[in-house]
Amino acid sequence: MVQRTILFVGGGSIGHIAPSIAVCEELQDAAVHFVCGPKPSEAKYILEEGYECSTLHAPRISLSFPWKFWKACKQSKEILNRVKPDIIFSKGGYVSVPLCYVAHKKSISIVLHESDAVSGYANRLVSRWAKTICHGFRTKDQGLKDQGHIVVTGNPIRKSITQGSKEKGLSITGLRDGKPILLVIGGSQGSLTLNKAINENADALLEVCNIIHITGKGKRGITRNPQPATRNYFTIPFAHAELQHFYAAADLALSRAGASALAELAANSIPTIVVPLRGVGHDHQKKNAEAAAESGGCIELDEDTLCNTIVDTVKSITENPDRRITMSRAISSLSRSDSARQIAKILS
Repeated sequence: MVQRTILFVGGGSIGHIAPSIAVCEELQDAAVHFVCGPKPSEAKYILEEGYECSTLHAPRISLSFPWKFWKACKQSKEILNRVKPDIIFSKGGYVSVPLCYVAHKKSISIVLHESDAVSGYANRLVSRWAKTICHGFRTKDQGLKDQGHIVVTGNPIRKSITQGSKEKGLSITGLRDGKPILLVIGGSQGSLTLNKAINENADALLEVCNIIHITGKGKRGITRNPQPATRNYFTIPFAHAELQHFYAAADLALSRAGASALAELAANSIPTIVVPLRGVGHDHQKKNAEAAAESGGCIELDEDTLCNTIVDTVKSITENPDRRITMSRAISSLSRSDSARQIAKILS
């Protein structure tokens, strides 16, 4: 039997890469190669997961776009000629456009996965060339062309994400099991807005919960003096192997509305206060937040008023165990445990 070669492309954030890793875990008898953006963090993440990768310097919209796009297409052709994939799996982001364009010209099949409730420009373009379009959310607002076969797969997550240990999470963070634990997660790059809300309300929040705060690289958590006691507050710029254990320890989350983060929180049944980042990518995070809030497992707050609403919202959940249980069951309804397996079958 001839081994198939599958090329995964996507970049701009870890959110474009982690779901592809989940699909790889379900593949059998296939050679895998990744193409990501030039950020060192993206290639590092892929290599740490044990996969080969190439970086592609794809352009965003600018005056020099035509020239840079031509160069990116040339680089894409070199990658495709070297890897010789049988099929492309595109997770989106600007990195995917030149490579999928060249793949289409070379008659290489493309499977597109749209994580968000509404699509950005990159996926709208790639959808024109895709033979199959997979959706993370069941909604009519994706804005994708219907040339390809449409299937709702849900958003794939890595198996390890739901295999964390609460005990290990407590050991890593030094937090004591007692008060409910609030996990603050602003996406792979962190969120200044969430960090500010935690910093400005630190005293009030630490009265009702312990906090695990993933700040984002180069961003700071609670900065007031004196610093909170280690047993109440733990901060880390980025979490990879530790993340599954943080999920296992968390009773509640404060999160941006990235599709991958929501999928992981749902798979771990963590009630979530969701704060969408506004005005980017066709306002996709707002659409994601609305879809998540409809389940009853999330409470949506506006980023402009977050500093004034976060304490009361956290209290309303942490001080009501029955509500926490109800929200936990509700958010789990957003998770599809067979998502990665279903996509792997499409690629096989």
